[in-house]
Amino acid sequence: MRINSVPTVREILYQDIKGVSHRGIAQSLGVSRTTIKKYCDLAKSFGYNKMISDENLEAISLQVHTALYQKSSKRHQAAMLIIAPHHDRIKALLNDPWITHKQIHRLLTEDGIHTSPRSISRYIEQYFPKKIKSTVHLLTTAGEEAQVDYGYVGLINNKKTYAFVITLSHSRHRYVEFVHSQNIQSWVQSHINAFTFFGAVPRTIILDNLKSGVISSDIYDPTLNKTYSELATHYGFIADPAKARKPEHKGKVERSVQIVKEQIIAGRHFNNLDELNEFANNWCCNVISYEICSSIGRKPIDVFNNEDLPAMIPLTSEVFDIPIWTEAKIHQDHHFTLSGNFYSVPTEYIGQITQVRVGLRTVRVYKDHQLIKTHIKANGKGKWVTDQKDYPEYVAQYLSKGVDECLEAAKSVGEATFEFMQKILENSTKGALRKAQGILRLNDTYGSDRLESGCLRAIFFDNYEYKSLKKILDEKLDEKNTKTFSVKLPNEDINQGAYIRNAYEYSSSMEVNYG
Repeated sequence: MRINSVPTVREILYQDIKGVSHRGIAQSLGVSRTTIKKYCDLAKSFGYNKMISDENLEAISLQVHTALYQKSSKRHQAAMLIIAPHHDRIKALLNDPWITHKQIHRLLTEDGIHTSPRSISRYIEQYFPKKIKSTVHLLTTAGEEAQVDYGYVGLINNKKTYAFVITLSHSRHRYVEFVHSQNIQSWVQSHINAFTFFGAVPRTIILDNLKSGVISSDIYDPTLNKTYSELATHYGFIADPAKARKPEHKGKVERSVQIVKEQIIAGRHFNNLDELNEFANNWCCNVISYEICSSIGRKPIDVFNNEDLPAMIPLTSEVFDIPIWTEAKIHQDHHFTLSGNFYSVPTEYIGQITQVRVGLRTVRVYKDHQLIKTHIKANGKGKWVTDQKDYPEYVAQYLSKGVDECLEAAKSVGEATFEFMQKILENSTKGALRKAQGILRLNDTYGSDRLESGCLRAIFFDNYEYKSLKKILDEKLDEKNTKTFSVKLPNEDINQGAYIRNAYEYSSSMEVNYG
């Protein structure tokens, strides 16, 4: 049973004297009506009535509290005597990582040990107290460390908005930027903006274990996100992930996030992100940096200019090309798909999984940490970025042929092949060029003589399809009376032997007499 304090007991009796109902007292003090009735009944045994003086009311309140405590203490002692024989078992159960006080009570009850859950908790608190949590104030060297984190601040224009905060541990000078996304591009760009704001880079950055920065949150062997790792290498800082779910390991920035919510967000309305970030930048430069910090006893801007800035890493003039890392499988057409576009790689990587680094301007492909291909990044979707050197040599030599080269190669085969090629290339489309290149490859399989006679037969039948020409060659139709096809029948003879009756008279719907 929870024992209320002496002032609470006195207030219950005082309001009872003033005529307040037990319901009204319960609503006022948050004490149940059953408890109020019990206190009033117990007070009557000590001479309580509604005519007593304030001095006597104080004494009776103390007597009521003492009686309740003694009664509770006796029950507590009795419960302790019941639980004590099971001390070793409770000790063993507490080593189970999933155990709770309530579960221990259930297990003891199943064994016929009857006591209240609260008595179990009191016994554990008394005999197995938890170690007191404490922290250590660590002094930081100028320019050595910054802490970074995100904090959710609500909706702006119906979009989730987060505060990106980076605080220099030595001076407490900070940079704040509001964003709608915590993805890797936003995370890295906010770092770059912070470095530009400070005019230098801290030597170590303690970060939270979000996926944009850390893939594996192992405190002893963390795995950094590749993009963030590249950022650290580019600017020369060391990324030091804080222990997962341990905000005290980056307490300076945790406090800064709270200050941002209290001093920038609370009570203010912003129409858009630009307006909010403009306010935040002015706040960082001209407001919070000039307020004396209780932890260091000085203005952050003074400590920053005099101590942090000279000790930080100078900014590099080279622009960091923010990359995105992904994986891609190489298809049989030598290409992989990325954001709706297609990029080629050499033949030997077909069917394999590769790592792709997507920058602002380039796309780089790696296999087993070795660079195997670099392309200029395509804009939009549906673009094919192909290096014909990625194809096998026997394919590349044909793909490299343009219209003029195809016609010249066809002429060297024969007149019919040249005529066939001219017809195909009347429309100088990519599809026509691919067909022309395919026809030239037939020369490797069937030879010049057969390709020439095959084209002659196809021309006679006015058929300029690649599939038809290949069928002629596959089925050796070019070897059947090819010579007779050198002269076509005149146009006026086309109708000789044709049907005279109309086609509809031969339709399947006409009546047929089988009699």
